[in-house]
Amino acid sequence: MKENLRSMHFISLIVLPLILNFLFNSCSDELSVKYSNLPVIIIKADDLMDTTPNWNRFIKVVIDNQICAGIGVISKQLSSNKSISEIRRIAKIKQNNNFSVIEFWNHGYDHSKNGIETEFYGTDFEYQLSHIQKSQDFFIDSLQCISHSFGAPFNKTNSTTDSALKRYPDINVWMCYQKNEKENANKYWKDPKKKAIHSLDRNLILDVDYLFLKDFSMDVIKKNFNEDKKKQYILIQIHPQLWDNKSFDNFRKLIRFYKDQKRGVFMTPYQYYQFLHTKKSNPD
Repeated sequence: MKENLRSMHFISLIVLPLILNFLFNSCSDELSVKYSNLPVIIIKADDLMDTTPNWNRFIKVVIDNQICAGIGVISKQLSSNKSISEIRRIAKIKQNNNFSVIEFWNHGYDHSKNGIETEFYGTDFEYQLSHIQKSQDFFIDSLQCISHSFGAPFNKTNSTTDSALKRYPDINVWMCYQKNEKENANKYWKDPKKKAIHSLDRNLILDVDYLFLKDFSMDVIKKNFNEDKKKQYILIQIHPQLWDNKSFDNFRKLIRFYKDQKRGVFMTPYQYYQFLHTKKSNPD
């Protein structure tokens, strides 16, 4: 299993553009046409360690409402065999179009913080490189899947992070919030809100539109919808482990607001990357 996953590193470098076109054109022609004028809603749920009742509840809401979401894994903090087995199981659950319901992505190795220094801010190249490597290895060796997306702990990175991420061609999506993160990203990271994405573009940078550190509220999202509906995507960062019942209720309202009222379509980060590489959505 591990050898098969590792061989996919090589395959992705050689035939990824062909695979993406075939996969999305065969599974999602209807999706490309039906939602071409709607914003894509991307849920960025941070800080998964071992599974908890709140995380299980969040994942159940996502599955029961037939949407999808991305969950950021802190590799070193995910240690129980029970949690690892559960994540393996969840990662295999598919949407009707054959994409994962839950995309687990690289949210750092240890989520460390020492004063103003964090895992990817104030640390050197070798340190950051080793932490990305440890996390990517954990995904393959323990979770039995590959992480294609990255978001730094505390949304803090520096120019070193860009150089480190460049060493990992499997990481195609970088989700950012702080202004300096985007400024430090090399020009080969493209934001679809600003530049057209073509078939050979392998690095996507996505800008967080809404950041909820604890409680989740719908008020500001509803208020801004007339502007948001003009965007190609809306990236919403949340922390379900910290939610109370009210936040879960508001998340269900979010689903009804976008999905049931046909104001947007939900995709995971890497699914959105694949979507942008279809000829229908972005002809070269």
